[in-house]
Amino acid sequence: MPYLVETVLFLAPFALYAVWLRFNPGRAVGSHVLVLALIGLAISMAGAVWYGLSRSMDPYATYVPPSVTEGGIVPGHSGEARSHGAWPTINTPSRPRGEGAAP
Repeated sequence: MPYLVETVLFLAPFALYAVWLRFNPGRAVGSHVLVLALIGLAISMAGAVWYGLSRSMDPYATYVPPSVTEGGIVPGHSGEARSHGAWPTINTPSRPRGEGAAP
């Protein structure tokens, strides 16, 4: 069912344009309609950029993925911030000498 709703919402503008062409043969789209469409496009792009910037995480924060506990599902969230040094710290486990490690 959700796919049907998404398909209808996607095809609705094309269908409306086809209906408009059917009832207005040979008539061009007015310049005011094009201006309004461009304004709507600019507003939607600005809203997408604003939303992306407002929902972003601190670049130094650690992402904690979702987990299942006895109380339910804990959603993913940002954890404590890492060090702000010039180079990121990499926590690699040390290998024992017997597993191909160089002497």
